[in-house]
Amino acid sequence: MALVRWKDRGELAPWSALQDLESQMQRLFGEGAADLNWPERTWLPTADLRETDDHYIVEMDLPGMRKEDVELTAIDNVLTIKGERKYEHKDEKEDERGYRRFERRYGRFERSFEIPGGFDADKVEAHYDNGVLRVNLPKREEAKPKQISVNVN
Repeated sequence: MALVRWKDRGELAPWSALQDLESQMQRLFGEGAADLNWPERTWLPTADLRETDDHYIVEMDLPGMRKEDVELTAIDNVLTIKGERKYEHKDEKEDERGYRRFERRYGRFERSFEIPGGFDADKVEAHYDNGVLRVNLPKREEAKPKQISVNVN
C-alpha cells in the first residue's frame, strides 16, 4: 500500500475538487505540457465497434487521409489502427481582420481495440472509402454463439 501525503485544504471548500483535478493534470502531463504542440497531439479519430453473429466491425472516420497513411496491426485479441494526418500549409492571404481559424486536428494517432473472444487475424479485411475505414474481424469459431436446444422430460 502506498503512503499518500495528507493535505488539509478543507474538504468542504468549494474549490477543493478543482484543485485536486489541477494537481492530477499536472502529475499526468508534467510541467512541460504547455511546451507541447498540443493541437497536433490530441487528435483521435472517432470509431464505432459493433458485433454481428459472425464478425466484429470497426468503422473509423479518417477524413482527408490516404490509405497509405494508415497502418493496421492485429496481435492476439487486439486490433491497433495508427496513422498520421499531415497538415498541408497553403499560402492563403489572411482576411481583412487578420483572423484565421484552425479547428481540424492534425498529427499522429493510435487507437487499440481489445476484441472479446478474439478474432481470426488471417481473415481480417479492411476497406477504405470516402474517408471511412471499415475493418471486418471474423469471429473465431469457438467465439460464435451456438444454439442449444433444451429437452423437457
